[in-house]
Parts: sequence; structure tokens; C-alpha cells
Amino acid sequence: MKRSQRSISSILRFALVTGVALLLPVASARADIGPKPSMEFSFEYEIEPVPIVGGQLIECEDAACETGKPLETVGPQDFACTENECSSLAYGYAPYHKLIIEFEDQTRESNIFTKQASEASFSVTVSETGLEVEEVRGGAGSCCSGLLFTLVIETLVASAYLSLFRLPRAMLGWVPLSSLLSLPVVWLVFPQLPFSAGLTVALSETFAVLFETGLIYLVARRLLPLKHVAPAPDSRAACRPPR
Repeated sequence: MKRSQRSISSILRFALVTGVALLLPVASARADIGPKPSMEFSFEYEIEPVPIVGGQLIECEDAACETGKPLETVGPQDFACTENECSSLAYGYAPYHKLIIEFEDQTRESNIFTKQASEASFSVTVSETGLEVEEVRGGAGSCCSGLLFTLVIETLVASAYLSLFRLPRAMLGWVPLSSLLSLPVVWLVFPQLPFSAGLTVALSETFAVLFETGLIYLVARRLLPLKHVAPAPDSRAACRPPR
């Protein structure tokens, strides 16, 4: 009877662990929604308004924009246009920028411009022959909401895991703390590195995982019961934490 109960308990625990493990990629993806630099472009016409067909945001390292390249599309990083406006989100921008917008009548290029605010808004004046871009304002509201959303998701997943194994709730506070320590580095430092967007994403995500895992592990060694640090052989498979 006891053996049967232990078997059922092991099966249920394994099912719960699997459920938590499936939630972890979702939490990781949500964390990637965190505050990233962005640009919003609204268009004002000196001519008869013309629908936008498409466009590119050229990223330049030099003020003359002689070696500019279109903003790479990597994960949430992208530049897109509707018929009336354009916007972009990026892990990090180059110092100088230029717009190339295809309208229904012709393609127009902008002046070379810079970006001051993290979440910047630009006014684009459309003339017969070109575009004039000027930054008008920026905001930080979505930056704070993105950070809050990340902390809530990670804390909920950690809370489910601690409840699953009936572990000390005192460890829960270290989850948002580890994020608060790592996310500013991920969002502010890594985008400044002279690497491609893909490599920057890989390095920043690797850093976040290693840093947060290492910090929580150091704390867990003191707070977790011994059986959860080194589980018994007969329960190791069923109780192994999701990776």
C-alpha cells in the first residue's frame, strides 16, 4: 500500500515538475519583452499625403553614414511601417541613423539623425524630394512596465516551484532581486558592445541565465534541505528540478 502511494506521489510530482518546466520557456520569452530602445516615426506632408509601402532604418557608425546597414531583424528587434507611420524596436542602436522610405510615388531618403531618448518619437517631414527627421519627445513608461512584467512572471514561476517541493518561501525574494541585478546589464550594457544583434542577444541571455542561476544557487545551498540538494537515488528522477 505504501509502495503504491509512493508510486502515485512520484507520478504526480513528475507531472507537476513537467508543467513548471514547460512554463520556464514562456517566462524566458516574456522576460525578453523587457525595456528596449525604440523609435516611433510620424509623418507630416508638405505635399499631398502618399501611402507608405515599406522602408528601412539605416544604422551608421560614422556621422556621414558612409558604411550604414539596415537594422537587423532579430527576435523582437525590427523596423516596420504601416501606410501612415513607422516604428522600430532594438536591442541597441548605432550612433547615427537614416530613413529610406518607399512611398507609392517614389522612394525618399532622410537626413542623418541621432537619438537621445531611450523610447524616442520622431517627426518626419515629407517633401517632394526627401525626408527631414527631427526627434520630438521620449518616454519611460513602457520601460517600467516591462521591468515589472518580467519580475512578476519570474516570481510566479519560482513561487510555483517552491510550493511544489514545499521549500522555504524565504528564497522567493531572491528571484526578483537577481533579475534586478542582471537585467540592467542585459538591457543597457550588452547593446553597447560592438557585436551583431544576434551575438549580442546570445551573450546577454547567457549572462542573465548564468548570473541569476549562480546567485540563487549560492542562496539555495543555505536555505534548501539537504535532500533537495542531493536527492535520494529512488526519487532523483521524479524530483529533479526543471533545467
